[in-house]
Amino acid sequence: MTLMTSVTVDLPFLLVAVALLWFPRHWLRLGSVFKRRRSANAVRAAKEPWNNREQGDPRVSFASEFSKFRNYVDLLRAGASSLALFGGLGITSCLGVAEGAPRNMEYAVIGLRALILLIGLLVQTVRFENHRLTFYPPIFYLAGLTVALSGYRAAGFAFVLIWTMSPVFGGALGLLTIYAALVVGFGYVFNGGVSISSALAGFLCFLPSLLSMLANRPLVVLSRKGSFPAR
Repeated sequence: MTLMTSVTVDLPFLLVAVALLWFPRHWLRLGSVFKRRRSANAVRAAKEPWNNREQGDPRVSFASEFSKFRNYVDLLRAGASSLALFGGLGITSCLGVAEGAPRNMEYAVIGLRALILLIGLLVQTVRFENHRLTFYPPIFYLAGLTVALSGYRAAGFAFVLIWTMSPVFGGALGLLTIYAALVVGFGYVFNGGVSISSALAGFLCFLPSLLSMLANRPLVVLSRKGSFPAR
């Protein structure tokens, strides 16, 4: 499908990509399977009290985050959808610019793609719970976005390194701030310079931290027992 002879749109794939990106993470809390899993975890925690985390613990736990099924769903849906939008790894973009199109049209398409990603990230980050504004750090969702924006090598190195360094930062605010810098840095190394998409990846990774600081509210790391404010 061609729009205005300058923009190429694969509408079905575009709609699927937008739906996956804009799907709120907390809608995944469904079914008795998750309830049974939480019950099993509660029993295990009772047997292993040394693994319990106290209310208000600000740390981002490697073991806890990598044991959450929803995090892997976030990683896959964000990665697949961002690749559908920007292309890469042999995938053709579902929202592209036709050959010979004006330069300003290319920037317009990049802006539209960025807007789609921005709305999706805000949906994952900002929540209104119990009449209270809460910010959540969608770390795995952001990791999926960076695969298309910065390339799989830059995204992979940044993701591995940030979790290796996570005990140093503890809270999500510091972790995502450094993560944004690493994404841009590795994008420069592997892609031969800072591109618009790589810079966009850095901005999106930093945005939850920026919102947290501007609103003077912590980034909240959710656990099976409750919520932990990450500073």
